Amino acid sequence: MARARKSEEERSMDSLMDAMTNVVGILLLILIVSSLGISAAVRKIVANIEPVTEQELQIMKTRRENTLEDLEKLRQLQSNMDEKKLDEEEAQLLVAELEEFEENNEELLDKTSDIEEWKKKVEEEEAKKEVNEEEIRVASTELAELKAILDQTPKREIKAAKVVNMPNPRLAPNEAVAYYVVCTNKKLYFVGDPYDHVFRVRDAIDQNFAKLAFDGEGMGSLTYALLGTRQNDQRTGYLALDETVRRTSRLDKNYAAWENIQITEFRRTGAAPNYTYEVLDPKGMLSRIFGGQDRRDLSVQKFRLDEAKVKTFFGEGTMGPADFNYFVSRNGTSDRLKLAIGFKEEGGLSPEQFKAQNSVFIDACRRASGNRDSLLYYYVAPNSFDTYLQAREVSESFKIPAGWTTWKGDRIELKPLSRRETVRFDMASLPTEEYRKIADKSGAALVVQLNDEVKNFDAKVAEMVPDEVKTPAEKQEFITRLSDERKDWIYRNLQPWARAVFEAALASTEVVGQKEIQIDVHPPEIPHTRIFVGSRPPSKPKPPEDPNKKPAPPKPPSQPTTNRLILD
Repeated sequence: MARARKSEEERSMDSLMDAMTNVVGILLLILIVSSLGISAAVRKIVANIEPVTEQELQIMKTRRENTLEDLEKLRQLQSNMDEKKLDEEEAQLLVAELEEFEENNEELLDKTSDIEEWKKKVEEEEAKKEVNEEEIRVASTELAELKAILDQTPKREIKAAKVVNMPNPRLAPNEAVAYYVVCTNKKLYFVGDPYDHVFRVRDAIDQNFAKLAFDGEGMGSLTYALLGTRQNDQRTGYLALDETVRRTSRLDKNYAAWENIQITEFRRTGAAPNYTYEVLDPKGMLSRIFGGQDRRDLSVQKFRLDEAKVKTFFGEGTMGPADFNYFVSRNGTSDRLKLAIGFKEEGGLSPEQFKAQNSVFIDACRRASGNRDSLLYYYVAPNSFDTYLQAREVSESFKIPAGWTTWKGDRIELKPLSRRETVRFDMASLPTEEYRKIADKSGAALVVQLNDEVKNFDAKVAEMVPDEVKTPAEKQEFITRLSDERKDWIYRNLQPWARAVFEAALASTEVVGQKEIQIDVHPPEIPHTRIFVGSRPPSKPKPPEDPNKKPAPPKPPSQPTTNRLILD
C-alpha cells in the first residue's frame, strides 16, 4: 500500500517536473528574444505598421499588463520551487496557469516565430530611408540655389489696375455707320469708313487710266456700263446712264477712219428656240452705230483694266496714304478688284498721341458723336490690348457705341456695316482721248475677230467635230446643235462687245458734269472698276439634259441679312 502511494506520488512529481520543464523552456525563449534585440526590431516594425484605433490600443495595453503579471507570477513560482517542494494541487494549478499563458501570448509566439522575415523587412525599410535621405539632401541643395537666384531677381513692377466697363452685348442697328479702328503693334490706326478707301483707289485708277487700261487684242468685253438712277419698266434694276450723240459732218470728219472699219454681223429673226440667222453685208462702223439716223442715245461706259498692269502699278502695298498700304488684287475668278489695307510701321498713333487734344482720333470721335447712327468698331491684335483699352476709354468719353473683336495679321479687308446705294461721279474723269485710242486699236482688232467668226462660221464649226464622232448622222447632229449655240453666243455677246467699244468712246465725248450713279459693288471690292477677262465662243454643244434627273428643289425664301457686328 505504501509502495502504491509512493508510485502515485512519483507520478505527480513527474507531472510537476514536466510542467516546470515547460516553464523553464518558455523563460529561455523569452531570454533569447531579448538577447536578439527583439525590442528594437519590434519598435521599427511598429513604426511601419498602420496606426491603430484608440480601442485597439486599449486592448493591447490590457494584454501587455496581463503578460507582465503572468511573468511576475512565474518568477515568484520559480523562487518558491527552489525553496520548497510543490504538492500535487499546486502542480495542477501551475499547469493551468501555463496553459492560460500560452493562450494569452499566442500572438507574441506567432510574431517571434517569423523573426527572420521581420528582420528582412526592417533592413528594407532602412535602405529606403537612406534613399529618401539622399533625395532630401539633393532637394535641399537645389532649393538653396533657387533661393539664391530669387534673391537676385528684381521685384516685379505692379502696374495700376485697368478699369473696364461691364459688357452689354447687342446687335448694331442696321442703319448704323461703322468707323473701324485697328490696334496693332501697340499703335492705333483709324481706318474709318471703308468706302473712303475704295473710292480713293478708284480715283487713283481713273487718274492713271492710260497706264492701267487693257489695250490688247483679246476677245471679250472691253467695257461695262455705268448705271444711273432710273429703273427699268419691271422695276427690277437700273438703266444704264446714257447720252445723246448726234452724227454731224464734223463727227464724220473726226471719225472717218471708223467708217473704214467694216463690221459683219448676224441678224436674228423668229422666236426662241427656232431662231434663224442671216449674215448681213459688211458696213462701216459709224453707219452700223447710227443705223441711218442722225442721232443715237448711247450708254455711258468705262473701259476695263489690265490685271497685270494693275498688279504692277500697286505692287506689294507700295501705294497708300500716310498710315496705310493698299493691296489691290483680283477678287477670285470674277472680273472685280478688291482692296486689302496694311499698316505702315512708321504710321499709326501711340496712346500719348491719340489722347492728345485735336488728334486724328479725337477729331474722329468728336465728329462721330454728333451723329447718333455712328459707332466705332475695334480690331485688336494680341500685342495691343492695352492700347485698345486706352482708346476705348477715349471713345467712351464721347458716348459713342462701340464693339471689338480680336484680330491678327498684317492686312485687313473691311466690309461696310450699311451699304450706300448711289454716289456722285465726276464725268470729266472719263478720258475721252484714251477711249478713242483703245477703240482704234483694240476695238478694231475685236471687229476683225467678229468678222472671222461670222464669215467663216460653217468651216469653224466643222473643225470642232471630234474624231470620236464617226457616223454622218452623229456628225450632223453635232454640227446642228453647236451651230445654234455658237450663233446665239456671237449674237448676244461678241457683236455687242465689238460695237460697245466705239459707242462708249463716242458717248464719253458728250457726257459732262457730275452724275448720280449706282454703286455697283461694295467694299472690300472697288466700285466702278473691272478687269478684262477673255472669253471664247463654245467649241462643243451642251450635253443633253438627263430626263431622269430630279428637278432641283425650290430655293428657300431669302432671309434678311443679319447684322453681325456686336456692340458691347
